[in-house]
Parts: sequence; structure tokens; C-alpha cells
Amino acid sequence: MSSILSSFPIHVGSSPVHGQGVFATRAIAKGEVIERCPYIVIDDDDLAEANRLQDYLFTSPDQPGDYLCVLGYGMMYNHSDTPNAEWEIDDDDIQFVRFTALQPISEGDEIFQNYGEEYWTTRTSD
Repeated sequence: MSSILSSFPIHVGSSPVHGQGVFATRAIAKGEVIERCPYIVIDDDDLAEANRLQDYLFTSPDQPGDYLCVLGYGMMYNHSDTPNAEWEIDDDDIQFVRFTALQPISEGDEIFQNYGEEYWTTRTSD
């Protein structure tokens, strides 16, 4: 049985950066869509400040008080200050987040996104 995840050129594996990460299973061209992920919106009022799930949520670009629980491999991409991919709400279907290559990515390379400044300023020290 084939899944929608198998149609994208990626897999999850052990990351030298942090825990698990997303890796290219083949060369990916600059501008190529890496993955499309459905998401669930979670209102800010529904999250406790100390909730660890918050570390995996994306802040909505349209409603900063809402968070997106991105499915697929969406929450598995690690951070880099020099990312090779970016995410945005899919123009064709706003119920999806789209990850796109910012530069050519070689087979076997880990794919990174930039979590943004807000990610770091809203997290408390453990």
C-alpha cells in the first residue's frame, strides 16, 4: 500500500543536529515542492504556556494567536540559521502547508527550515 508521504522525495532519519530530521531521498531542485502537509489550527487559548507540544507548532502567518499543528513530516524538520527550505501556506489549498527548496538539495542531505525569531523568544529555559 502506498501512502501520500511516499510520493515526496523525503524520509525521516536520525539527525546529527537534533533527534530526528527530514532527509532528501533524491536530488531536489531549487523551487521544487518538497512536501505538502495538512494542518490543524489550535487557538492560543487552548495551549497551556508550558505545553511541550508548543515546541512543534507553527505560528499562523495570518492569525498570530493561532498555531498550526502540521501533519505529515512537517513537525520533523530541524532548524538552521541558513535553511535550505522554507514553508508557507499553500496558495492552491489553504488547508495545506507547503515546504519548498530554497536551493538545490543533494540526495541524503538533511532538509532544514528557519523556525524564526519568535520561536526562540517564546520558549522558556528548561
